[in-house]
Order: sequence, then C-alpha cells, then structure tokens
Amino acid sequence: MIANIVKPGHKTRGVLNYLYGPGRANEHTDPHLVAAWDDFVPDPGRNPDATLGQLAAVLDLRVKQAGSKAPKNHVWHCSIRAAPEDRHLTDDEWAAIARRVLDATGIAPVGDPDACRWVAVRHADDHIHIVATKVRGDLRPPRNWNDFLRADKELVAIEKEYGLRQVPRGDRTAAKRPTRAEQEKARRTGKARTTREHLRTIVRTATSAATTTEEFFQLVEGAGALIDVQYFPSGDVRGYKVALVGDTNAQGEPVWFSGSTLAPDLSYPKIAERLAPATTSLVVPPETTAWRPLAEAVDRMPDHLAGSEDEAGQAHITVLAEALDALPMVAPAGLRPQLGRAAATFERASRSHIRARHEQAQATRRAVKAILREPAPKDGALLAIVLDALLLAVIAAQHWHRARDHHQQAEAARQTSAHLRVAYRAAAAEPLTVLHHQGRQLAQWQLKRQAAAVRQALPDLAERILAEPGWPALAATLNDATTAGHNPAQILARAARHRELDTATELSEVLTWRLKRLPDRAADKPLRSKAAGKDQSVYVPATPRPAQPASPSRNR
Repeated sequence: MIANIVKPGHKTRGVLNYLYGPGRANEHTDPHLVAAWDDFVPDPGRNPDATLGQLAAVLDLRVKQAGSKAPKNHVWHCSIRAAPEDRHLTDDEWAAIARRVLDATGIAPVGDPDACRWVAVRHADDHIHIVATKVRGDLRPPRNWNDFLRADKELVAIEKEYGLRQVPRGDRTAAKRPTRAEQEKARRTGKARTTREHLRTIVRTATSAATTTEEFFQLVEGAGALIDVQYFPSGDVRGYKVALVGDTNAQGEPVWFSGSTLAPDLSYPKIAERLAPATTSLVVPPETTAWRPLAEAVDRMPDHLAGSEDEAGQAHITVLAEALDALPMVAPAGLRPQLGRAAATFERASRSHIRARHEQAQATRRAVKAILREPAPKDGALLAIVLDALLLAVIAAQHWHRARDHHQQAEAARQTSAHLRVAYRAAAAEPLTVLHHQGRQLAQWQLKRQAAAVRQALPDLAERILAEPGWPALAATLNDATTAGHNPAQILARAARHRELDTATELSEVLTWRLKRLPDRAADKPLRSKAAGKDQSVYVPATPRPAQPASPSRNR
C-alpha cells in the first residue's frame, strides 16, 4: 500500500472536479465518499441534490474564515493505493484507513474537535483520495510536517493488520524521479528517456571511468553535456551542474541540473571522495589483460560482503555499480543494451543510508578503471568469466541488502541479476561450445579420470554433475589442469568450497567458470586452455586454501 502526497494546491473545487470526473482515460467509476470529517457532508456521487460546489464550499469554510491568515496553498491531497494483488477493500475498510492516515499525519488527529476538514473519495477498486483544507477550527494550520513518512509508517502497520502485500519501503536514498513536465517534454521531443535520466547516466558513467575530478569534468563534457563548475573564493571546487546540449527552456536557456538533484551520490563532494588519490596503484603482470584482475577482484566481493563491516560492504557495492556502469562502454555491441539495462537497474541498489568507506574498495575501483584503458577482450571466455563473477556479486549484494531490510535495493539487485543472466548467456555461448567440443574429443580414459576426480572431490554432487549437459566442458577444463600438472580433485574441491552450490542449477557450468576464475598466486601454475581459437591463461592454485564463509551462488 503506497501513499502519494502531492504538492499543496489552492483550488479545492479543481481537485474535486478531477476526483468526481471521468479521469484522463475514463478510468474513474462510481466516484463517491467513503468517509468525511462529518457524517452529513454532501456527496455528489450518492446524493443527486448535492453538487461539487456545495462540497467545495463546506471544505473551504475555515479557509475563508481565516482570511489572509490562511495558507496560499491550502489543499492537502493524498492518494492511497493498494497493491495489484491485494483483495478489494470495502468502503468501510477504506474509511478506517483514511482516518488512521489523517491521524498519523496530523491533518485530523483522532478526538480533536478542531481538526482540519477532509473527505475521502473512492472512484476505483484499488485506491482512494483524501482531500483536506489546511486550516483548523481554531484557524491555525495543522502540524503535519514529515507527513509522508508518518503516513508511510502507518501504512506499514495497516498492511500487516489487513493481510495486504507488504510493499518494500525506501530509505530516502533513491534518485529523484523525473517530473511529469519532464516526462511530457521527452514524449513531445520523441526521446526514450528524460533529460534528467540521460544526464544521470552520463555522470555515472564518467564517474566510473575518471581517475581525477578534472578528468571527470572532461568526460562529462565529451559525452554531449554542458558542464558549469562553481568555485569557492579560495579557488576550490564548490560543485557543478550539467545540461544536455540542445535542451533549453522557454527562454532558450539550458536546463541545468546539479549533481545532487540527479542522485544523492552524484554531488561533487561524493564524487571527489570516490576519486580521491589511491595510496597504491594497480599492477597488471606482463602479458596479462586488465580484465583478469577485474574478474578476480569482483570474485572476492561476495566474501567481502559476507565478512566485512557495513561501511566496507557499502563501498564494495558502490564499486560494483561502477563496474556495471563501465561495461557498456567496452562490451561487444550485441551485449550493450542488456548491460545498459543492468547498470540502470542496479543504480537503485548502489546506495543506502550506510555511508561507504571507499578506501576499503579502492583496489577493485582501480581494476574497473583499468579495463577502460585497453581494448575489450577478443576472447569471449574472458568476458564470460567477468560477467559470471559480476552476476554472483550482484546476487550477494541482493542478500546483503535484504539482510539489512533495504527492500528497494534488494529488489533492484534481483532485477539486475535477470539482465546480467541474459548478457552472460549470450557471452558464454561460444566459449562453452568450444569447451564442450574439447570435452567430446577426450579419450574415454581421460573422461573416466576426470569423473573419478569429481567423485573424489564432490561425492554428494558427482552424479548430478556427470549427468548435466555441461559436463564435457568441465571435463575439458579439468583435463587442461591435469596436463598442466595440477591435481584435478584438489582444485575442484577448492572451487566448490569457495562458494556454496546449493542454489546453482547448472553445477558443471558454475564450476567451469570458477576454475577459470581462480586467482593467480606466487605458488600457482598457469592453466592454459583453448577457447574461441585463442590461448587463455587461467591460474589455479597448486594447493587449496581454507574454506571461505558460504555466500549465495547464482541461480541460473
């Protein structure tokens, strides 16, 4: 159940005309009062002798009595909507809900004879509108500050008592939605998204790519936006605002948005904090692409989220969002739309009321920025490895948010994982086909040896793995490890201990990518395999490390 309190207006009759009218698309049916401050209020929906003018007049009585002391915008308007799957509430139930919300917000406290005048109108099965005039019987204004938060808190209790769907609540960290005027302007100009949304994407992408604030300003300007940087008298940067080239108001001036109005984490201080100089730099070994350190860094995120303090966990989720923002810039063209949707969806999951301790995630941030400074990998297997690691990290972020009652962020992460699965499937199709073919080419004695390794390492899951379509690809990967001098049962056990497997639907596929993602260590030997016609190095430790705390696996 959701409350929407609109900006106060000054035309009581205008609001009533809409509520009792047909609606913008003739969606209003049987408009009538379900409750009011007085049982004898005229109802134009039920009494043929009552008029909207009479109803507006009795609502505005105290406003006229207050004269110049009445607020200019005296109309308080709140709609309350049930979830689509909720049962249809009766008029009496809606009346009780309206009174509770009015009491909670301070518009009409229970038992207060001087409370504001109000009516609750129903013109659909799933919602009501409450209209009140903000002058009390003693001609003073009501004490209704923070009315939305207080109404929302009351609706949480109502949902539980009435057995309704408990709607995920936010924590006031969501980005501001486009206004109706912005949406209508986008439709008139034939744009798929509003200026606010477009600029938010530009700024977020520039933040993920930049290494300094100066470079951030340059990237924003180079992405088709105007930028105006404000300075203190000392010469230090105070803030910035951005506008789209060609987007103007009625006077022909650019329509500017400050960073903080695009999203809470896009203000200049927040961006400068994330772009603070690192104490160390990322060192990529010779002949190693920057994508491999990224895959290894992202692969460690679930462990960080499971075992670190909240401030550090929030920092890793912020960097995870930066990785998703960066990928559409360098991924193959066919994957960019799906990856763009994943980044846009995860934007809501990137913030919470927990303040991030960004220095805890600087290593991963450097790895993200490094992939933007070299060509995208031509090896599809390496891209699939990165996407597989990102998918696991997003699912871990979903569980992290859910454990802290960040309902909206958890839902955004869940939706993001769906977009990532589509992109992962597309990226992994070719390299998995190649690995599958390699597995089919193995001799029977080689297959038997790798099957024995699976039974030794994972006795409870072995038969399931061996029966899966992805078994040949895993067999080929294990055979490459054996040829390189590794013990296949050891590294398979290590890969299985690194994350729990209970929620995975394709164990063989999950294990294949885990083996290819195991980090390079000083005592490790490189595992080389053929994928998509290219040599690909995959580092596998010679001895397994101790088991890590279990964290969620992907559910493909």
